[in-house]
This record gives sequence, C-alpha cells and structure tokens, in this order.
Amino acid sequence: MKSALLGLTISAAIPIVAAGAEPIVFIASWHNLDSVKHGCEHLLARESDAQKTIRELANNTYALTPAELGLSDTVNGASECRSVRDPRELGRRLENELVNALAINTRCGGVTVMFDPHPDYDRYGYSDANAKIWKIRRQSAHWDLHLDHSPGQKTYAWTLFANKAAGFWGNGLPQQDGMVSGEGANIPQVADQICTVVTRQGATIAR
Repeated sequence: MKSALLGLTISAAIPIVAAGAEPIVFIASWHNLDSVKHGCEHLLARESDAQKTIRELANNTYALTPAELGLSDTVNGASECRSVRDPRELGRRLENELVNALAINTRCGGVTVMFDPHPDYDRYGYSDANAKIWKIRRQSAHWDLHLDHSPGQKTYAWTLFANKAAGFWGNGLPQQDGMVSGEGANIPQVADQICTVVTRQGATIAR
C-alpha cells in the first residue's frame, strides 16, 4: 500500500521509537556517497549522446525541447560531476546541507543525528567512529537514512530504515523493523519530511 502525505511515499512503516524516547538517525554515508558516485558514472557515460541530441534538436523546431527530454539535466549533472575530483564530495555536500536544514527545523527538536561514516572516504578515524556507532546501534532503536540523489535531478529521494535495538542477524546486519521513503523538491522539505516520520508526527501505519 502506498499513500502520499506532504510529498511523502509510505512503502511500509512500523514505528520503532517508544513514546518519550528521543529518536536517533544515522546518516548512512557509506550508501549516500556511493549513490552519488554511481549517479555520476551514469551521467558521464550518457553526456556525449545527450549533447549530440541537443545539437540535432536545435535544427528541428517541431521536436521536444532538451529540457522536456531530460537532456539538459543530464548535461548539467555531468558538468557538476566534473567540478570535483571525487564525485563522493558532492554526496558529502548534500549530507552537510541536510544536516544544516535538520538543525534549524523546529520539527526536529529532540532528534539526534549522527554520521555513519564511509569506510574509504572517511577512512581516517573510521575505526573509532564505527565502534562508537555500533555500540549505540546495539543499545537503542534507531533509523538509517539513505539519500538517493543524482546531480542534475530536481528532486531529492530518501529512505528511512527502522532498526531494532540489538536487532542483528547472524551476518551482523541490522534487523530492520520497517521503512519509509519519500521525495522532496528541496533539502528543507526533505528535512521536514524526515522529522515528521521519526518524531511520530505523521500517521502510524499498523500491519
């Protein structure tokens, strides 16, 4: 079942935060940075064909515009990818922008936000940070936040995975207790959507 609320798509939501408990959200950098990296690889591979098509459309007054075909987004996104040495830097910028939006959003009061570092990009100090994070994961119910955004896109997709305290399978992976996914037109809207979910201000979906 899917329903829309403030631009929110609920794929499956089983709240895990007990009443009165402060929600904990881990920003999954190991996912978010690689998501942007893979998006850039896709864009750069398509850039040449997009530019060729744009030139051809310039001579056809009856054709759809490059913007209508998504070609402009491809070219602009590829340009943004080339603006940095490592495309994962764009993913970190996105995370930092979201953290700033969460910090000033009054709906997010009481929410604890922590980075779950990328093992390669954040390799300096990764071991100590990772040990602290896993200790918290075992002690407290929490949410994992995945951001799926490709440069050039006009929307920002996100997914929150609810995890039980000390809920780990034999392979060490967290035992999930539901998920909520959504999409925002801008980062402040995404911050508002995320905090609506984790602070239980939206609907409770029972299954």
